[in-house]
Amino acid sequence: MKILRLAVLAFVASLMFGCASPARVDQMVASGHLNYDKNLQHSIELTDVKGGESTNPLWTSEIGNPEFTSALRQSLHQQNLLGSEDQTKYELTANLISVDQPLLGLDMEVITLVEYSLTEKATGKSIFKQSIQAPYTATVGDSFIAIERLRLANEGSARENISQLLNKLAELKIDSNQVALVQ
Repeated sequence: MKILRLAVLAFVASLMFGCASPARVDQMVASGHLNYDKNLQHSIELTDVKGGESTNPLWTSEIGNPEFTSALRQSLHQQNLLGSEDQTKYELTANLISVDQPLLGLDMEVITLVEYSLTEKATGKSIFKQSIQAPYTATVGDSFIAIERLRLANEGSARENISQLLNKLAELKIDSNQVALVQ
């Protein structure tokens, strides 16, 4: 009887907690299409993404650099902003400063803070530099399993962060003499 209780308890614990898996690239890619200044189209090279953390399957889901890089690259490509390395005018870097995650809870809210920098390759002139903070909440309705809810919140927060970046880039108006954010 005691062994049966332990087996049931272990089964329930595995359903509730499970093993952590990293954020999935396809779930972090921003969707939709925006209009961008023609000078940005096919002109951005993603050069450096840092600050992500690898997932430890025995602990919590994280957003890794390779996954975030790929999601950011795919999002830029879908918006026709990503260009081939030898033909780009601008370099984009991203620094994943923090991923604020809850330890426990029914609703898992994750807040990502990413600093983006867009620089003109030829001159090194900063075109755009901004930190973007994006929250996303995954609920029990999204998944009963806590570790999966955390992964969903990670993915949603990263997707929202990338989406906000794309919105900011859509506001950029680039003239040969100056760059401005249209308000």
